[in-house]
Amino acid sequence: MNQEKKHLLKIGELAKRAGVTVRTIRYYEELGLLSPTEVSPGGFRLYTEQDLNRFQFIQRFKELGLPLEEIQVLIDNSEPGESKIQRIRASYSLLEKQLKKIEDKISELKVSKASIEKGMEALNVCKECALEVCLPACSNKKALL
Repeated sequence: MNQEKKHLLKIGELAKRAGVTVRTIRYYEELGLLSPTEVSPGGFRLYTEQDLNRFQFIQRFKELGLPLEEIQVLIDNSEPGESKIQRIRASYSLLEKQLKKIEDKISELKVSKASIEKGMEALNVCKECALEVCLPACSNKKALL
């Protein structure tokens, strides 16, 4: 029996070491992100340390907010013989795109925040107003619901 065979992990062991559920492993298999290295005669999915490393790679990118579809593209476009620098460039490019999306979202949220704060300020002015009905020319009228 070679060294590799000794260290094959069943799906439950892989899930435990990865800190996820068996269902997550199966879901990644359904998506084509991961596949067992071997299936035993009894039908058990068997994985290697390299499979665990691949899963952890996927998880790191997922934790950074990348959709699984984009991670799949990164994996699919990765050639087995690629150099370290080629893999780094591909990962860097993907992270760069994700950073741009986050920066865009932050900008949108800042605009929303400013709008909400402006509405709240207007409502504070209205709260102090003694009039029962807003005057037609009241600039804060739009802030009322």
